[in-house]
Amino acid sequence: MNKQPDICMFDMIDATGSGYKNDPRMRNVEAEMIRSHELCLKISSKKPTDPDYKSLLEELFRCEIDDSVAIVSPFYCDCGCRMTIGKNVTINKGATILSPGRVVIEDNVLIGPEVKIATVDHDLYDRHNLFHFGKVTIKENAWICIGAIICPDVTIGRNAVVAAGAVVTKDVPDDVVVGGNPARIIKKISP
Repeated sequence: MNKQPDICMFDMIDATGSGYKNDPRMRNVEAEMIRSHELCLKISSKKPTDPDYKSLLEELFRCEIDDSVAIVSPFYCDCGCRMTIGKNVTINKGATILSPGRVVIEDNVLIGPEVKIATVDHDLYDRHNLFHFGKVTIKENAWICIGAIICPDVTIGRNAVVAAGAVVTKDVPDDVVVGGNPARIIKKISP
């Protein structure tokens, strides 16, 4: 399988920035969402031990997935070609990743059940027509606990822990635990 390009194989809205609903490139975003949705339905109907499971994930992400990666179904993302997943990553059941922006998950990351990651937001004043896209980066060895929500344009630092149910709206430094809504630093952890 070919390595994933920086953006999808077709002209889409920039992975960071804004786009109007009537922009012709939004048709490509919608087409990728439909493609990803159909693949996620197929993936979620299979057990991770099914022989087709990994090939469906690779088709979704348009890149090779390391054998150390575990993605437990049901799983949903809406723009698989906008995601990069490192080695030894676990994404637990019920994860929803809205990725028309960009999602980068580095090595050794744990993502708990029912985690939500969003890279797109509606404009505050023109919410039906204008969309804002951002990048979410989850750095090496981070742990996102059950039910956490990661908002657009957020970086989760190396070795950081996002507590269960936290809503992360700003960058999280390395080696800390954050929790609450909005998430704030609860304590520092020794690397």
